[in-house]
Amino acid sequence: MNFKLIEDFVSLAETGNFSKSAKSRNVTQPAFSRRIQQLENWVGIPLVDRTSYPTKLTSAGKIFHDVAVTSLKSIYETKALLKDQTSNDLNIIRFSAPYTISSYFLPKWLTKIKKKCGELSTKLNTNFSYDHFENLIEKKCDFLICHYHPTSPLMLDANQYEYKILGYDKLLPVSALDTDGRPLHSLPGLENAKTSFLSYHKDSYLGKITNHKIASSNKRLFLNQVYESATTDSLKRMAIEGHGLAWLPYSCIRDAISENFLIIADEEYWASKIEIRIYRSKTNFTETTANLWSTIPKTTLKAI
Repeated sequence: MNFKLIEDFVSLAETGNFSKSAKSRNVTQPAFSRRIQQLENWVGIPLVDRTSYPTKLTSAGKIFHDVAVTSLKSIYETKALLKDQTSNDLNIIRFSAPYTISSYFLPKWLTKIKKKCGELSTKLNTNFSYDHFENLIEKKCDFLICHYHPTSPLMLDANQYEYKILGYDKLLPVSALDTDGRPLHSLPGLENAKTSFLSYHKDSYLGKITNHKIASSNKRLFLNQVYESATTDSLKRMAIEGHGLAWLPYSCIRDAISENFLIIADEEYWASKIEIRIYRSKTNFTETTANLWSTIPKTTLKAI
């Protein structure tokens, strides 16, 4: 259905004259008449009484006219709304981050950033996908903030994407405390009494780091996986309840450790240092996102 045909019809209803409407619609009268006929063919019934002067609408034409005017108004208003929304969206900074980052790092980081560049309008997409750089590649976000560890590199083209390091975290094995204040579930465990292990999904980013740490170690662990989850919060709660030992980022367990809900089972050997990075496309950015990027301290700008 050609949208212009409806506009032609509304114009004819207003002028009652084919010549005037053709002129206002910037077409010849024969072309205008053919377009009205085309609309009537599409509807399947005459809309215009051509025997009268000035031209009048048939009863069906009057019904169609009322609907056409209302529909056009709604379409024009929606178009204007979407245009304004698109304009406003240029000033909204879209972040994508895995749950742990969005819950325990992003709020405090944004507080620091706002002190440097003023108030910001932001939108967060908490990414539960294991390939958490997907939103950046598909241009569904302006910035991706995520953990990084060299054992599990992000497959991003250095010619198209760049990053800055926002901070560091540690992935630590933690457990609830026993009555003597020691880890209820300890490392390395025993062959005949394996330590209950609370695990990430093997394809999750923190799961890959944890599994690599365990598999590449010269020290043998005796673990019995009793629970699996994709989120740190779920593993944290299970650990606090004493269900097993879990590797968790220090940023999300800092309070639990200080309040003696959790204790580090072995920080020296089994900990993994992880970076917190912010990535952006080198080509997909606005003035607003470019200003934010410029306020972040410089690091080596490349993607690995």
